[in-house]
Amino acid sequence: MIATGLEKLLLIIARFLNAVSAYLILPSLAIVIAVDVTMRYVVGKPIIAAAEASQFLLLLLFTLGLSFTTHTEQHIRMDMLLGAMGKMSRLIVEFLSMIAGIILFGALAIQSYRDISYSRLISERTEELEMLIWPIQGLLMAVFFFVCLQIFIRTLLKIFTHSTATDPNKNIEAGVE
Repeated sequence: MIATGLEKLLLIIARFLNAVSAYLILPSLAIVIAVDVTMRYVVGKPIIAAAEASQFLLLLLFTLGLSFTTHTEQHIRMDMLLGAMGKMSRLIVEFLSMIAGIILFGALAIQSYRDISYSRLISERTEELEMLIWPIQGLLMAVFFFVCLQIFIRTLLKIFTHSTATDPNKNIEAGVE
């Protein structure tokens, strides 16, 4: 019962982050690129900050979509190999993947946290947009921390409920595997 509630909460947060990515960040990125290309090739005056804006929007697009991809297991993985493994081997691979994911995203969250205080101290800004960097680092830190938590909880639920589902397309809408 608690596991189901926890799964639902993780899915709600993941869907929210994904919706921001898909419905706010992606259209903004498309508009920035389209306007820049139009200005560059039609008018002959490119928008100087467009490349920088595109870089930040692309970073946010992938980062915010990461938790939903993790939740629905749509990330790149070796389903053919996992399908050929026995139940215990799959659980071991899931556990090792959890450790690797927590190390990677944990390191990213920690580094983002460390960068925030320095960026605030020197009022670090982007070169062309003159945008403060620490709010973006804070968002990245929060998302990376959430992904660590998500990986940890989902892997433990798989191990302790002995879930062996490897079909990532199985009932994505309900968030059930």
